[in-house]
Amino acid sequence: MSSDASFSDQPIAAPASGDAGSSFLSGLLNTPADPEGAKRLNEGAAGLKNLAMGGGFAINQAGLDKYTKVCDEFIDGYRGIEYELQILARQPQMGSSQYAEQVATFNVKVATGDHDSLVPNLELLIKGFQQVKEALTIARKNYSETEDAHSQTFAKLRGGE
Repeated sequence: MSSDASFSDQPIAAPASGDAGSSFLSGLLNTPADPEGAKRLNEGAAGLKNLAMGGGFAINQAGLDKYTKVCDEFIDGYRGIEYELQILARQPQMGSSQYAEQVATFNVKVATGDHDSLVPNLELLIKGFQQVKEALTIARKNYSETEDAHSQTFAKLRGGE
């Protein structure tokens, strides 16, 4: 198993034969939405995509459908709150006192102020889920190619009977 595709800070047991997809994707939803969790998910997704591109990961249609649904739910959920996140990025009118201005500035910083803030980390998570979807598409192609190769081999064996 490649450590490049870990989505969680929890140790992952070695996969059973034919269980690579499950092992790599098992921590997908266990990733906290903090900067380190977002970074881990994004790095794990990139590793999973590289694994699939190298032919080391394949998935059947049922698995593709289930994992794609999880990714789409996260991505669509984020897209559904983008307007609210834009509002958080604007400094609210909280009054003219120094304290009110400090609170308003702090609120914007929490939303968009730096790499530890909410919006950049949500965007990093979105990127990770998009990479997982790309990896799944490649892995599905890998599965189909392997299945086709096996079908051709069996057809040749039957033809030789």
